[in-house]
Amino acid sequence: MFRTSYTALTGEQVAAIFAGAKPGAPQACCTSDALAGTRLSVVTDNGPKLEYAFADAKNLAVAIDGAAPVAAEYSALTLKSVVLFSHLIPGTKTGYSVIWDRKTDTVTVYEYWLDCAELKYPREVAREYYFGYAAKDGVAAPETRHALTNRLENKSIVWTEGDTRVLDIFNSTMYCSFIVLSDPESGIPVAAPSDYIKINEEIYIYSRMEAEFSGILTLEVIDLYSLTAIGVRFGINQCDKLEWRAYCAEGELAGQLATFSNFTDYGGATDFNKIGGPGTVFPEVRPKGRRAIYRVHGEYPDYTEEQARNSGQKPTSFPKAGQMLMPTGNSLPPSDFLAGKEFTLRMDGGFTVEYKIADHDSLQWRYPGEAAWHDETYRAFESGEDLIFFAHIQTGLEFGQAIKAAVDFSNGLVTILHSRQGNGHAWREVGFDVLFGVLEYEGVHPPELLRHTFTTDLVGKAFTWNYSDGPDGLTSMHTYSSPWGYSWTIFLGTQEGGMLWSSPCAYIKLRDDAYIMSWVEETSAGGQGTVLINTRTMHDAGFMYGAFDPFADPNVKSEPMVGLSSLGAYGRAAGTLDIMKYFVPKAK
Repeated sequence: MFRTSYTALTGEQVAAIFAGAKPGAPQACCTSDALAGTRLSVVTDNGPKLEYAFADAKNLAVAIDGAAPVAAEYSALTLKSVVLFSHLIPGTKTGYSVIWDRKTDTVTVYEYWLDCAELKYPREVAREYYFGYAAKDGVAAPETRHALTNRLENKSIVWTEGDTRVLDIFNSTMYCSFIVLSDPESGIPVAAPSDYIKINEEIYIYSRMEAEFSGILTLEVIDLYSLTAIGVRFGINQCDKLEWRAYCAEGELAGQLATFSNFTDYGGATDFNKIGGPGTVFPEVRPKGRRAIYRVHGEYPDYTEEQARNSGQKPTSFPKAGQMLMPTGNSLPPSDFLAGKEFTLRMDGGFTVEYKIADHDSLQWRYPGEAAWHDETYRAFESGEDLIFFAHIQTGLEFGQAIKAAVDFSNGLVTILHSRQGNGHAWREVGFDVLFGVLEYEGVHPPELLRHTFTTDLVGKAFTWNYSDGPDGLTSMHTYSSPWGYSWTIFLGTQEGGMLWSSPCAYIKLRDDAYIMSWVEETSAGGQGTVLINTRTMHDAGFMYGAFDPFADPNVKSEPMVGLSSLGAYGRAAGTLDIMKYFVPKAK
């Protein structure tokens, strides 16, 4: 899904797909005829009043806010005291799902529709939820309601539904990430804006909308005691066909990561719909259907091949703090460990580069056979005992190339990440090769066969990273959720998880206490972040590399270029999910 191209459907095309829609047959394991022959009056606090008459297990009539009843087909599922039923309104692009706890007569109503003016793409499913109750003659309305909650934050469940298996991680109080484990083309987590609603201590409502991707809405009722779920999935799939089906699933708890809200916060009641992103809020009266979404697709113009080819002619190395994407207040201090040294990095496969280091920020490099040396600015960090991580741009080379090298002077092992503009998907996005090899330097004797290696040691772990302090500080939580991808969450002011996004990444083991993690912000800004994590000191150091959009007068045209800057943060362990076993190939 991460790389699937979804058709940019028009509103007219969406209407044509929607026409004549009927619910798919729900799975027999959870189909319910509990509503057949009954009536239900739903009163919501700030939304519609819905009067239902259920003719049988398949057909109903609904009157909305006193209007004439309309007939529709529906599907119903039950989970203990909760019933979830769903239907569309014929002749419209709108549907409803009602979650009714028959034990307490409390209700959550989901209204959802396509082609919403408040969303970017007509194919994305808009939603509005309302809390209320089932009205009964002579019975007072219940005093309690279902409520937004943070109780599911950083929990992970693997769901099995027939032949489909999905890993859900509830990274945030307003976002989730998920991986369709049963899809052989999957493996990179996909981020989706989500709702988390508490019915009671046992049962919760969870929804996600695949914004920026298919736009499909998934709505589930989850029982944490039995780890079972019922749900409905509604929207337009990658084949541009309407998908509307009810289902049930069995779950396995994959773990619970740490949360960071106040110790006396027992569930939270923050209205996350009012959060539009860092430093912004929605209007006092939020337009119906609007929600906070981390929009990245199409926000960054791609380079042409020619621009990418020429982007390294005038690169920028280690700009001022105000020009960097990531704050650097908590970076390691630059190291002068390499100053005055001359050495060669000889990588398996033939890539070799020679160095003469002048001082703490100037070096010369050349490839074997070149007569002239190239002068560059560099930065180096001592990330462990005799373990140096340094980087520099290769000015003048085509496609804006750069080298990031982890050099272990204690055993002579080296890893290079050789980066360039263009990764086969977009010219703006960084592609890179990971090269393993050895250091040639007087007094260092590297092993003949041993090398650094790719690793899955970090998969399932989560760390928080504090890049800088103060009012403009930034702290995020990294969840290493697959061997090929990870997610990062930006905290809200309440220290609950907020906005979230995901990227493909690579993990490399240098030592038992040192790892490289490198990611590319694909389908987004396209930059590459590469950090060396010391798991003993819980401090990282690294570099951001990629397309650099100068902070300049917008009226002055500037050619695309590449840039290299440093970053670093203090880390804290935030727990481990038991998920690596789901990525191990099984023999038939």
